[in-house]
Amino acid sequence: MDLPKIKALIDLLNSSGLSALELAEGEHSVRLERHANATAHTVVPVPAAAARSAPPLFSPAPAPAAAASSTGRVIAAPMQGIFHLTPAPGESPFVKIGDEVQLEQVVCVIEAMKMFNTVESDQSGRIAEVLVSSGSEVKVGQALFRLA
Repeated sequence: MDLPKIKALIDLLNSSGLSALELAEGEHSVRLERHANATAHTVVPVPAAAARSAPPLFSPAPAPAAAASSTGRVIAAPMQGIFHLTPAPGESPFVKIGDEVQLEQVVCVIEAMKMFNTVESDQSGRIAEVLVSSGSEVKVGQALFRLA
């Protein structure tokens, strides 16, 4: 992991309102935390195995009971950014309506700070509906796909 990528993560942390951010790439991982009244960010290398076993840093806000029953199970955006269904313009989408998805399967990418971040399914199921159009801005916790 190179210094420009770490600086981009710091910028993402600053602009997102998150209090912590953790990223693992291969054998390398970085955890950034923002503390109240802190003027600098601390970059702490974390072994990749520990990063994979750590609980998620954030999760979607729970939906009201009525909304949850009408939408069913969803895959939500883990970060704010621009939603893309395809890995690159003109390529096939990661998933489409009717596709079966497995746990941790890449379903889309979210562009944030000129970086394309893969989004993995947090559950298995069949894509019943794509709730966001490609190129749209999404917020943390926003439903991207409805699963049947």
